[in-house]
Amino acid sequence: MEQFLNKLKDISDFFIRIDQKIGFNKVVKYVVLILLILGIVNFKSVVKEIVEIVSEITEEKHTEQMQLRDELLRELQPMLNEMRADVKADRVLYFEYHNSKENLVGIPFKYADLVLQGTSYNVFPVPEGLYKDINTGTITPLYEGLKRDIICSDDSLFCYNYPGTYELFNGYDGSEKQVFVSIPGVDQPIGMLVFEWVDEDQRVDKKKIEYVLEGHGGNYLSRINGLIMSKTIK
Repeated sequence: MEQFLNKLKDISDFFIRIDQKIGFNKVVKYVVLILLILGIVNFKSVVKEIVEIVSEITEEKHTEQMQLRDELLRELQPMLNEMRADVKADRVLYFEYHNSKENLVGIPFKYADLVLQGTSYNVFPVPEGLYKDINTGTITPLYEGLKRDIICSDDSLFCYNYPGTYELFNGYDGSEKQVFVSIPGVDQPIGMLVFEWVDEDQRVDKKKIEYVLEGHGGNYLSRINGLIMSKTIK
């Protein structure tokens, strides 16, 4: 212990003498200059180390993101099944928005992908790949309308107000009626839910759906939003 203290005292005395002779600021400048020279001399080694560190961090982040995605899907599936049953729909589709391309001036495109679905026992699921990379530009009226309200295809003005939506969602998966719901995010919507009924005579109660999704009937939108936000890497 005494030997360690003596060493520490010697180092302290050394820095005090240096400070008294040339000043602390100059000491820092000399140290930085020495490190810079060492970096130039060993440039390839330094770059290699930096690349390896960045690659390791990127790989760790990707692994963590994939684990969070698995957790999200595992926890969200039963919630979708429960929500579909409460709404009394035949099928519920969970879409997420994403961007993977840009135009020539760097503005990203926005797409919607079907990620999960829940169906009643007597209704077949939507075929895989049916709703993939849907450019939101083709459903702009629907996308903008969902920011303000829940949209029901049972409305007589639906085709007029939301052109292209009927052709995209109605009939290709065996459904006759849909209700579209936005999943809110912090700054912009995260995705949307589509509830479907295969019986064209089925009456769709929009008020009840609103109560189940947003009110004390289930408060599902807040729960889904909270779940998604909890799986975001800070």
